Amino acid sequence: MASISAFVAINHRQVTALRDRFIPKRWGVVVEGWFYRSGQLSQHLVKETLQKHHIARVVDLTFDNPQDANHVAELAAIAELGIERKLCPLDSDGTGDEHIYAQAVAAVVEARRQGKPVLVHCYAGAQRTGGVVALYRLLIEHKPPADVLREMQQYRYDPQRSPRLLEYLNEHIAAIAADLVRAGVIDKVPDPLPRLSSEDAPLRR
Repeated sequence: MASISAFVAINHRQVTALRDRFIPKRWGVVVEGWFYRSGQLSQHLVKETLQKHHIARVVDLTFDNPQDANHVAELAAIAELGIERKLCPLDSDGTGDEHIYAQAVAAVVEARRQGKPVLVHCYAGAQRTGGVVALYRLLIEHKPPADVLREMQQYRYDPQRSPRLLEYLNEHIAAIAADLVRAGVIDKVPDPLPRLSSEDAPLRR
């Protein structure tokens, strides 16, 4: 049984790697025409994808990794195309420095004000990216938390397997909002603060 499980796991990784070579990893449209999200794009797709969507700013939520061919290819494409890059590294579970979260949201809003299409991405495109998009929906667009959580789930965030992200966002949303006020991104900290709860959206079975 162990050997079968190992074979299935290896086969799944191979299929995923092949798919990501031809389809932009967890690509999504947050706001039509200017705000996009994804996982780490394949070296075979990154340049054409950035060009296709006229991306003028990339907000990268990963840590620099010169050993990752896809990451290196992205840096080369960004340099060649003259795209702005904002590095806002967060931990893989979606936690990290709350001030960096605020910087990422501010970079998105600044891009909108400047008329620059923006891509926000992490490695998987689920937790860190999902956290930034969730904060944008809650603090900038004032979307209902239940709708925000459903969107997170659409991009493979599982609140049962990874409850820490919701806990983190709820714990730090006040500080993140305060940073955005100081940066002139929003007028005031919302009162009451929006809160995300796994009870707000049906769980995937």
